Amino acid sequence: MSDDCRPNPDRILEGIKKEEEKKDRGHFRVFFGMCPGVGKTYAMLKAAIEQVRQGADLVVGVVETHGRKETEELLAGLEVIPRRKIIYKDTVLEEMDIDAILRRKPKIVLVDELAHTNVPGSRHPKRYQDVIELLDAGIDVYSTVNVQHIESRADLVQQITSVRINERIPDSILDMANQIELIDITAQGLLKRMKEGKVYQGDRAVRAEENFFRETHLTALRELALRYTAERVDQDLQDQMVVQQIVGPWNTQERLLVAVSHSPYSGRLIRATRRMAYSLEAPWIALHIDTGDRLNDEDQAMLIKNLALARELGAEVISLRNSNIAEAIRLISHERNVTQIIMGRPQRHWWEVLKGQGSLLDQLVGKSSTVDVHIIRQEEGPRRKIWKWTPPGFDAAGIAYWYSFCFIVGISFLNGLLVPYVGYRSVGFIYLMAMMMIGLVASQGPILFAAVLSALVWNYFFIPPRMTFAISAPEDVMMCLAYFLVALLCGVLAARIRSRDKDLEGREQRTRSLYELVREFSSSLTILDVCLAASQSLEGLLNGKIKIILADEEGKLLRKSFNDLKVDDKDFALALWSFENGKNAGWKTETLSESRCLSLPLKAKEKTVGVLLFYPREKAVMSLDQQNFLENVCAQTGMALDRMRLQQKSEKMKVLEASENLHQALLNSVSHELRTPLTSIIGSASAVMDKKVFAQENVREQLVQDIIDSSLRLNQVVENLLDMSRLNSGALRLKREWVDLVDLLSGIPAKLGRLAAHHKLIIQSESGSCYAQVDEKLFEHVLLNLLSNAVRYAPPETEISLELEQEDKKIFLRVKDQGPGIPSQSLQKIFEAFYRVPGSATGGVGLGLAIVKALVEAHGGRVYAQNRRDTTGAEFVIELPYERPPQALQEGS
Repeated sequence: MSDDCRPNPDRILEGIKKEEEKKDRGHFRVFFGMCPGVGKTYAMLKAAIEQVRQGADLVVGVVETHGRKETEELLAGLEVIPRRKIIYKDTVLEEMDIDAILRRKPKIVLVDELAHTNVPGSRHPKRYQDVIELLDAGIDVYSTVNVQHIESRADLVQQITSVRINERIPDSILDMANQIELIDITAQGLLKRMKEGKVYQGDRAVRAEENFFRETHLTALRELALRYTAERVDQDLQDQMVVQQIVGPWNTQERLLVAVSHSPYSGRLIRATRRMAYSLEAPWIALHIDTGDRLNDEDQAMLIKNLALARELGAEVISLRNSNIAEAIRLISHERNVTQIIMGRPQRHWWEVLKGQGSLLDQLVGKSSTVDVHIIRQEEGPRRKIWKWTPPGFDAAGIAYWYSFCFIVGISFLNGLLVPYVGYRSVGFIYLMAMMMIGLVASQGPILFAAVLSALVWNYFFIPPRMTFAISAPEDVMMCLAYFLVALLCGVLAARIRSRDKDLEGREQRTRSLYELVREFSSSLTILDVCLAASQSLEGLLNGKIKIILADEEGKLLRKSFNDLKVDDKDFALALWSFENGKNAGWKTETLSESRCLSLPLKAKEKTVGVLLFYPREKAVMSLDQQNFLENVCAQTGMALDRMRLQQKSEKMKVLEASENLHQALLNSVSHELRTPLTSIIGSASAVMDKKVFAQENVREQLVQDIIDSSLRLNQVVENLLDMSRLNSGALRLKREWVDLVDLLSGIPAKLGRLAAHHKLIIQSESGSCYAQVDEKLFEHVLLNLLSNAVRYAPPETEISLELEQEDKKIFLRVKDQGPGIPSQSLQKIFEAFYRVPGSATGGVGLGLAIVKALVEAHGGRVYAQNRRDTTGAEFVIELPYERPPQALQEGS
């Protein structure tokens, strides 16, 4: 393989990585169509049946038949994993049971409707996320999707059909597919199926045909599906050609390339390429080749203008550095599978004839015979010189000329000492070495000055006749002229090498800064961190100041920057235009070019999320590398901001989902807890109304007691709800006073009443009195909740003890029971609101212990649960800080 056609090793490595990633996952096969009803599910089931016949282990995760008999008949012979039932808003819904599929571990699973949104409460919000988990587990997946569900095509589908598509999948999901099968049908054929009732039934079919299923809509959707499939096949072909190192191009799809320079004729070539690409419906590339030549401000501005025009017209802009233009064009052509190159009429130059290369056209045609080259005629006008002499820059500081002068004087003094020993001709070599040293540190102006000065000094002081500028020997004349030219050439070449090294260092610094910026973005926690990292990165490399203006949640641009820096009305108007139009504006652009700043939109995948304002301290034109760096930072910042917004949105959705689940759990629990005592009260009261029952005293007393017990239970539920509401709102205030906890405990049995009738309640205290500053009513409520909880879980006729003791500077209250204890995995969750230990008996809404925890912490203490070590059962411990009571209370006790 020739060096000209050698593939790019980076692209080969990228292609190999893609192949390796696909090998590590399950095989992903997608049946792709233009809209519902084309037969995707039917084709998937036919392929599944064929796999079963070949002995494959295949199951159905989820398949939607929509009442179609042909589809149901195919599904009947396959193993179906039962769906998982999820209760949502009092409705039982069914979703694919991904856990059952992972336990079953089949070879292939069918997952219909890839873009489906799962019911809240499912593991993943989207079905395609379920598919990713299955693929990562090594399971092959067959799935279906329509073109309108692809993120990049959804807006275009909405424009065509006027129907907003809410269920979307990222394009990257289909990039994971190993195989995409297009299920195609004509618009007329699909409408015929609609009329036969094979897509929708009844009125739904009529409405669909009047709205979405119009022939024009279907034809446009079919074209979108065909184009997407063709693009995917072309991308797969390019990847395979790279991995297998196949030298292209293969003209499976037209792809155009135009080389862009600082020439004023480049704009004409760009527009001509855009017209050809549009007529061929082909992608096109605008290639800029940096040959290392220094451009003046006018040429630099023209180059930036040409590249901006190419981007605006839809080209993929590529910039690379290569001193050989023809070689660079051939490299990109083979790498990107280019089929046509567009260029202007080249001019032949005498130095090209001497080198035997021929013109640029000769070089391209001679070594790119597989690529068509189009020559675009140029407008007649004054012949522009391709090469023009650029005078050396004399923009160096005066100190540089002074240092050069001093260095030459010093070398001349040294030569004056050496000339008796080496001769005047050898002195010239010492001056030549001095010129090379100057070229390593100085620019072209000081180099030219030093070359002229050293030649004159050598002639005047050393070449005979000395102390004159006359030269007697002809060979000395030639030697002096040769020295001047060689000295000048050596100095200029050394300066050019140093300049290129400086450019490489600058590029390396920008690349490193971009890498560090991306790394900082990945670790940023807030939008402020992203903006701060972007502004610091740009201000560190570009000589200017940065302001970033963000959009709010409604998509409107804010009036101030992220760090509250003031933005005046003119700059904000510029930023607003850039934000609304998605284009650069301001300084050194064609829009509001007299502005003092450059405005660049921060674009995300779907929308513009903000604007970056760059205020240059120097009004010189930015180099192309600087502009590319600035635009790359803007692109990375836009994506990082969008990622932050999506992350915040996802967190809000999780909070809303948790709130919805909590709300549903509360309604279910409260409705049950309210209904049970109310039913008992109604039943007992109705029985008491019966005269025969009322006449039986024992029965009457039992019914009345049941009414009282149910009323107390109902009252406790209501009190818990009210307490939790007051705690969450912050309306609950403690009324602290000195309370003797021993007296408080002694009154607890009477408060429990019949609740603890079937249990033995034991109260233990080490001292006669123990004072603490608490809210007596609320603390009594804490103890009653703990004891009620113990009574509920402890078997009848068992002991429940309430112990009080004081140790050092703490007061301990322990409630112990002889129940089954608490599972270890529930010890940390048992004080959470609405949490109930799995397998618990019915009763309670899971608020009692949460209220206990909140009230104890409000008193400055803590509460925790543990299992007893001496016997079976649970132990709840309350710790309160001990404070010495007033002397009067101690004397009274």
